[in-house]
Amino acid sequence: MKNNLLDLTFKKEVDCVPEVAWWNYWDHEHLDVVHRNYKKSDILYDKENFLFRIDEIKIPLIPFISSKTPIFMVQHNSEIMYCYAVQFGVTSKTTITIKKTGVKKSLIKMNYKFYLNGWRILLKPLLKKIIPIWNERVWLEDLPIKLRRQKVLDLNFKDFKGLPLNIKDRNLNDPIKFKLPITRPRKSTRDKHPLSEKF
Repeated sequence: MKNNLLDLTFKKEVDCVPEVAWWNYWDHEHLDVVHRNYKKSDILYDKENFLFRIDEIKIPLIPFISSKTPIFMVQHNSEIMYCYAVQFGVTSKTTITIKKTGVKKSLIKMNYKFYLNGWRILLKPLLKKIIPIWNERVWLEDLPIKLRRQKVLDLNFKDFKGLPLNIKDRNLNDPIKFKLPITRPRKSTRDKHPLSEKF
């Protein structure tokens, strides 16, 4: 059974508080805008600490072919999130752990487990090579978003309102908060699937 599992872990330190890093994971608006392999993301159910979404993802190395991937995400506690998916017939579990390491520093641990049953075991050497490359690409695509959000929140930025008009008010004295679900714009493209549950 252990031979059927591919288990890979990556750790990165980032100059933002955990709340900002969590926001990035749960901000679904940016997926097909920032990440080049995402074509479309439809949220079917999003409430409290969990979400069910279907992503259309371009197959690496064959960009004219895409596959639909069901995703279930749950914020297990303040430091751990689980993400379950079926990608190209392979079931996976991603565990994200975020811990504060400094005033505005966080350590993000990303653990990927792939269950390669039957013929899928043949994908193990390929996934072992592709996943580190994919992880680094996604990290670099998301990094500016995390850093920029930390900067604007430090200036007392409020979502859907912007920065305070008076420059003297552009200084955040309160801790940054993270609350699920992340508010999306009205008429978000994420909510257009005919089976999407609206709240």
